Amino acid sequence: MDDYERQHLESILRDYPKIDKYMAVRMAELSYPYQGHSHVLSKLAVGTMLFDDSIGTDRCLAQLEINKECINFCLKHSDSDTRTIIEQLYFHHENNLTLEGIGMILNMSKSNVSRKRAAFF
Repeated sequence: MDDYERQHLESILRDYPKIDKYMAVRMAELSYPYQGHSHVLSKLAVGTMLFDDSIGTDRCLAQLEINKECINFCLKHSDSDTRTIIEQLYFHHENNLTLEGIGMILNMSKSNVSRKRAAFF
């Protein structure tokens, strides 16, 4: 795996805890308050209009959903040690643990931690 690919996967994993927030923000961007009147539109149509077509075809939302489903699938099919490694490295930003630190928590060597992370990728 190239360094670029690994860094890209790591950035996706770091964003995983915030994916729902990103999706909500994108949905809000696609809905907007309608400002104006038209003889074609009734008074009921004036207000917030949500463009279902644009939400269904929005690439950003689709990619966020794919990322979320892929990470959920990989986490679901991983062993508990691998889940702990991924969660500690990428989901908990407040603790800056290294591979050695996670190895000490899980009572395994740094190379075993690295292998499990590589297998997850």
